[in-house]
Amino acid sequence: MEKFYFFFQGIMFFQVAFFAMVYFISGKKDVLYYTLLNLITGIYFLLNSPNLFLGIDERIVFSSTIYLYINFLLFLSMVFVYLLFLKEIFSDTVEQYPYVRKVYSTTLYIIPSLYLLFVVFLFLGWQTNAIFYAGHLINGPFCILVLILNYKEKGYKSLIIYSMLITFFCIIVTVILTIRYNAGSNDTLLDKYPLAVIKMGMLIDIILFQLALLKRWNDQEKELATQQLKSQLAVEKVRNQISKELHDDIGATLSGISMYSYMAQAQSVAHEPLQLNKSLLVMQQSIQEMISSLNDIVWSINPRRESLQNLFEKLEEYAFMMAGSKNMHVQVRCSSLLQQINLPIENRHNIYLLLKEAINNAVKYSDGTMLQLMVKETGDQLEISVGDNGKGFDVLMVKRGNGLENMQKRADGIGAKLTVQSGHAAGCTVALQIKIT
Repeated sequence: MEKFYFFFQGIMFFQVAFFAMVYFISGKKDVLYYTLLNLITGIYFLLNSPNLFLGIDERIVFSSTIYLYINFLLFLSMVFVYLLFLKEIFSDTVEQYPYVRKVYSTTLYIIPSLYLLFVVFLFLGWQTNAIFYAGHLINGPFCILVLILNYKEKGYKSLIIYSMLITFFCIIVTVILTIRYNAGSNDTLLDKYPLAVIKMGMLIDIILFQLALLKRWNDQEKELATQQLKSQLAVEKVRNQISKELHDDIGATLSGISMYSYMAQAQSVAHEPLQLNKSLLVMQQSIQEMISSLNDIVWSINPRRESLQNLFEKLEEYAFMMAGSKNMHVQVRCSSLLQQINLPIENRHNIYLLLKEAINNAVKYSDGTMLQLMVKETGDQLEISVGDNGKGFDVLMVKRGNGLENMQKRADGIGAKLTVQSGHAAGCTVALQIKIT
């Protein structure tokens, strides 16, 4: 048993060095807390075997008041750091359930209060055994809630759950053995070494946490590979879409310009100045539209324009320019979180062109006096809308007109929900809802 104690102490301090290096590499708080937990645990068990490690009579150490203060402080420090560790691992559970968060916060305050109570009792010469044993179970309510709410968890968290169950069992056994040890029981080997069970539990816990780290890293690598593949597919999809737009829209425009150039040449030879001016005007307008389309494509795929803030500013600029031609007032309402939300290239491209079409339709066909742009966030849903106070229309009658069908295709392409609300003399609102990822 003494050889096992030496082996355990060596393992504990080796793990402190190991997990410290892992923390400096990964920067993960749960690894930091686990490093501190191992360090405090190693010191605690070293202090509780003074004869074995330091050659000091246990009766002298255990009867010392200073030992009692330091021993319980180290023990509660272990409990406190273990609580922080579990909260970091199961942070989603703590955030999702208010009552779990309340139990966690309450436990954080009870731990130092319990030590103060212990100091007062010790100072007054009162019995402190009940406080000492209560410290072993202080994390119990929080741990039980975490176990109940996460018992179906898969992946690395399931390994942490197994280690919690083993640790909880070992603590119960250790409390029983400690009570027997203090009562002078000497029937079994474990009665002489009451901390052996919790030490074995700690070794199993260390192995399970190392496996959990490996499992988490493996899952993260798979997730990263999946995200990279999704990004590549999204870029390829946008590339194909842009290629189609270049072929359909700009290609058609260039064909039209080519046709009108031949007409202009013929009109020039035939000395038809009025017809020539009309042809040149059509060519000029077509070229301006083509330049505008190219600018939109280049802007929407620019990686420096990935935030929703950039997108909304571009739409706002376009709305003011278009509304100015019809003397419409522009009203803008937006969330303060726009800068924090980044959009994938595919979403950015389609959202911009869809809402630009909505602005264009509102200005051209609504006969309204006000154009409204609005962005709001509700939970994990983002809603961007374009509205007007114009004459409105029957949505069912014109669903395939005024670019609405094209807008619906763009919304479907990025998994967004498009709604159009309108009625006679009731204006029109085009709203796009998309999940924030």
